Amino acid sequence: MMKNNKKNILDALNFALDLSYSAGKILLKYQTKLSSLEITSKQAQGVASTADLASEKFIMKQISKKYPNHDILAEESAYAQFGDAKEAYQVFKEREWTWVIDPLDGTNNFLNGLDYYAICISLLHFGKPVLGVVYRPSNGDCYYASSFGESRFSNLTKSPKSKKLFSKSNKKKLSEAMLSTGFVTEKGKCFDTEFDQFVQIMKKSRGIRRMGSAALDLCLVASGVFDGFWESGLAPWDMAAAGIICEQSGVKVTDFEGRPFQPFTASILAARPPFYKELKSQFKR
Repeated sequence: MMKNNKKNILDALNFALDLSYSAGKILLKYQTKLSSLEITSKQAQGVASTADLASEKFIMKQISKKYPNHDILAEESAYAQFGDAKEAYQVFKEREWTWVIDPLDGTNNFLNGLDYYAICISLLHFGKPVLGVVYRPSNGDCYYASSFGESRFSNLTKSPKSKKLFSKSNKKKLSEAMLSTGFVTEKGKCFDTEFDQFVQIMKKSRGIRRMGSAALDLCLVASGVFDGFWESGLAPWDMAAAGIICEQSGVKVTDFEGRPFQPFTASILAARPPFYKELKSQFKR
């Protein structure tokens, strides 16, 4: 059985990097024939396409070959067996190793020819992420981290060299901040409440962007492009990889109540201290 040590985790991280790059080629191939893709409604929210399913099938097959004793939690197949995130967390925090996969985060962007989408791969150890990879195949940008090292950025299509992600404190005021969020009515949440929250923060900030990929948005917080991100109703595959990337870059990641990050939470709030405190104050109940 695999042990949770630096060598094994870094080996698994390199495997995940190679896997994301290969899966990216699959998505790029499908994006050249968007008009012929079959599109279906997801059980939870949004849509899925032939591209999502092909990417997921490939990733799951490769993981099963290399790590046959590990569990896999993938967006298009495995999560439907649980009633809610809390129930899923109770299960997966008891399992030693679980790979969490989003084969295509940002499907709507992908289907409309917008190149803001990503492949997300994370490995959990008793429910806690120990590595994460978020790869944007359209331009080669790749963000990754492990529990044994800081977050890094590289461009997989141009150079194997990587650089440490931005890790300084953020002393901005909310009025100076550029933020990102997301909300959709299909989540079963109250859209009016989410939108009211959005409007109130928008009035106080420099600007808010809704880009369509929570994973990439979080990585842009880790890299310092965005000053903060928040959203409710996300799934573990939306947050697991990007969450550890943020944490390992010095970003504070919690839920709206300020509780420590775990990928099965009902909400996520991410910002670098000390700005995190001011952003968090906008979510007082």
